[in-house]
Amino acid sequence: MLDRLRRLHEVTNEMLGILDLDRLYMTVADVAKSLDTADAASLMIVDEDEDALVIRGYSGLSDSYAATQRIPLSRARKHYERPGSLVVRDLRTAPLGNPTLIRGEGLAKVLALSVAREGELMGALHIYSRDPARDFDEVDRELAHILAAQVSVAIANARLFTQLTEMDEARERFLSIVSHELRTPLTPLKALAQLQLGRLRRSQERGVPMDLDALARNLESIERQVDRMNGLVNDLLSVSRAGKGRFEIDREPFDLAAEVRDVVGRYVAATREEGRHTFAVDTPETLTYDGDQSRIDQLLMNLVGNAVKYSPRGGEVAVRLARENGAAEIAIADQGIGISESDRARLGGAFTRGAGKAATFAGMGIGLHVAKLVAEAHGGSLQLESPGEDKGTTVRVRLPL
Repeated sequence: MLDRLRRLHEVTNEMLGILDLDRLYMTVADVAKSLDTADAASLMIVDEDEDALVIRGYSGLSDSYAATQRIPLSRARKHYERPGSLVVRDLRTAPLGNPTLIRGEGLAKVLALSVAREGELMGALHIYSRDPARDFDEVDRELAHILAAQVSVAIANARLFTQLTEMDEARERFLSIVSHELRTPLTPLKALAQLQLGRLRRSQERGVPMDLDALARNLESIERQVDRMNGLVNDLLSVSRAGKGRFEIDREPFDLAAEVRDVVGRYVAATREEGRHTFAVDTPETLTYDGDQSRIDQLLMNLVGNAVKYSPRGGEVAVRLARENGAAEIAIADQGIGISESDRARLGGAFTRGAGKAATFAGMGIGLHVAKLVAEAHGGSLQLESPGEDKGTTVRVRLPL
């Protein structure tokens, strides 16, 4: 188990560094086959032109099988009805794809997982056994589940790179920043994983129980780093979709007050150890809003995150939600570096960053832009207020009710 976890950690770093999609697809299949000590594996990707899942990466399968096997999208979307779905199927009685091809390939069992991003099916990871008696156990399933989640991030990263390769030299620096920003969370993830593996090994060798409190703290840290990486990728995808006129929202009623409190609570937990920031939250008990909760969550995470980031000496981050003049108004105020008058007029554009002190902070210049996109997609607005440098910033979001 430890060796397989270590291998999973190593290949995750490798996958996230592969920007060529064809190479990435084949690497994923090789990794899936080896991690679960299976006979074969394939990575199937949604092909809108063929209206089917098609094999783009494979290991242990014949070239003819990989070239001809298809799963219609109508069936795939029914089978993989939700992100993270995972099943083991007997291919002799419940085949996925063309049963004649499956019989010819001698495949008996499959561990099948969806590969999805933001609720959208990207493809499926299939891990095969030719032994009818093989039963993929809990460890096999857990490793495959983690791998599939990482694969979705790696594919999103590589696809974005593919879109950007046709841009001019002015974008080269941006690509370097993107690579750095996406890799940065991996360093603490690796350190925490190594720490826990060491503790687990010592616990097994000495026959003593693990420190569960320390384990819980480290798992929370790992979760925050994964959330950070997901946030970066989601922002990049949002900018890309907006540029193609595909930035969409799905409206449903939800409690905006509870959502605001939840986001602030996440930052309270994330900044607890550094101890520099305090948070003040002022919301009504409830405020029902008809909007896209996932997009509003993205807006709030970006804005509260900016308030924390650009107040490096700490201080209070005050978040207020109120019903005013037929709208839900959110104000997020910090005591940080502030914004110069010249910067206020241009900030909020894609890949636009502040000058002066703001330029010394890491970032891609898209968090505020995405928040503005979300506000405007809901028929609202976003405004920046600051008395000047070193005098803090207030961001005001207005969402019509």
